[in-house]
Amino acid sequence: MRNHWIAAVAALALLGGCNSADQQAAGQQAAAPGVASGSTITGKVTLREPMPIGAGAKLDVKLVDVAEPGLPVAEKAFDVSGAPPYTFSLDFDRSKVSAGRTYVVNALLIDGPRRFVPALNSPVLTHGAGTSVEVVLNTEATPAEKLADECGKLENHIGGMKTVNGTYTTEDSSVGWDAFAQGGTVRYVRVNTDFDKGGHTSANYAYKDGQPMCAKQPGGIKAKWNVGWGDGGDVLFSNKAGGGELDEAAIAEFREAAMKALAMAQAKLDAGRKK
Repeated sequence: MRNHWIAAVAALALLGGCNSADQQAAGQQAAAPGVASGSTITGKVTLREPMPIGAGAKLDVKLVDVAEPGLPVAEKAFDVSGAPPYTFSLDFDRSKVSAGRTYVVNALLIDGPRRFVPALNSPVLTHGAGTSVEVVLNTEATPAEKLADECGKLENHIGGMKTVNGTYTTEDSSVGWDAFAQGGTVRYVRVNTDFDKGGHTSANYAYKDGQPMCAKQPGGIKAKWNVGWGDGGDVLFSNKAGGGELDEAAIAEFREAAMKALAMAQAKLDAGRKK
């Protein structure tokens, strides 16, 4: 009888162990991440700061693995215009999607020189995410806006730079200038001209790597930059004081004056350093 009792207890223990293992395996299987059903992602693209989009704008939508964003799982381009939101559908190959990985929808909207980029990640397909998504885009500054901002920041910090100044006369005017340098290089010059017959003009120039970045006339920190040049010397923006764009002759005149002011200021700065 004792042997039968021991055998029964052992059998129950073995059965309990099997049930526990089965329950644990079932729990692990239930907890395992899956891929949302379907092979099409649908959604809409909105702008955080709503604005109309011009004809010819392009919207590029991509399904990407966050660990390999440069290798899209799927991608589609759309022509868009007018006011968002823009709806889209994006087909993808389920065999390229792994349940244990994380996927998001990225969108890039390009309207002329302006770009709109995702404000936040928009997850889909795995870890409980589905196949429907809303992508919110932020406005990115244009190259022209970035340049004007860079020149403005430089202008606001000239007070902490080394200064040199000078004067000279022409046949019909008296000119005074002051320049501001960092690391032995002129970064900013102000030129003021008084004409013998009356009248006054001023111009301000900002520089980077020995080349003009921005120029404006009349001068003053509150004045709007008239013209800005990129790193390669290409014109990124040009503005007339009264509105509209500068013509090529006016832009060339600004650049010539900026180079003349730079050469004059840099020469005096270098001469002072040699003493």
